[in-house]
Amino acid sequence: MTEQEYSNEPTMAKDSKKSTNPVMKFVTDSIIKPFDKFSEGLLSAIKKAGLEHNLQYPFYLSQDTLWWNVMHSLFDFNIYGSEHIPPVGEAAVLCVNHQSMFDPIIFCVSIAHYTRRKLHTMAKIELFKTPFVNSYIRWNYAFPIKRGVHDTDAYNHSLELLRKGELVGIYPEGTLNGGEYDFLEPKTGAARLAIEAGVPLIPLGISGSDRILGKHMRLPSLNTKLTIKIGEPINVHKKYPGGEIPPKKVLEGIMTNVMDRIRELLVY
Repeated sequence: MTEQEYSNEPTMAKDSKKSTNPVMKFVTDSIIKPFDKFSEGLLSAIKKAGLEHNLQYPFYLSQDTLWWNVMHSLFDFNIYGSEHIPPVGEAAVLCVNHQSMFDPIIFCVSIAHYTRRKLHTMAKIELFKTPFVNSYIRWNYAFPIKRGVHDTDAYNHSLELLRKGELVGIYPEGTLNGGEYDFLEPKTGAARLAIEAGVPLIPLGISGSDRILGKHMRLPSLNTKLTIKIGEPINVHKKYPGGEIPPKKVLEGIMTNVMDRIRELLVY
């Protein structure tokens, strides 16, 4: 970057702020933000009152129906391997490849539609700072994680969910990959959780979402084949009874194996 380019940055930033659409700002400040705050507060009250199963869960299933119909209308959409998801009350850590902004919706529908189970997914904390997105994903059982650091709160929350017999969904790569088989180096948190909680790891492969709304795409592409395959459970926790966490190198090896299993599930 030249000195001139550097010196222009503050001006450009100011111009950018000035160009904010006043109508959009009014709508955001007067409608979207208050609605988001109300919706999040309502969800908190529902949980405190013990009404989650009566109110949040039906909403979650309604979104499954909505997005299932949308995806079936727009894409050649298929899910295979739902029989590998354990019944209600049995926990597991689900690991999926991440190649599109559309993946979180696909991930939830992949589990909810046939099994009717809740999927508690980790999502980057930045999403929870976006009005409406924040409350919407909370209502769909997402919870925040800080990327690039060891987020103790997110880890402990995941552990608590698993010990209650819930499903926890994780993107081991941590961010969007380049699409198809171009995977990123996986983080070890999923393996650590599975071992400490004494539950299996389940690989899930999404094929085609990168062609719908991939990393560098601005507009979605329709009439695309979208295939989800759920693999057989990996019972690595049985090698470490008592939840004793092995060395990092071993955890890395476990996650490399998980990603290899996910790669085998892809259809391109």
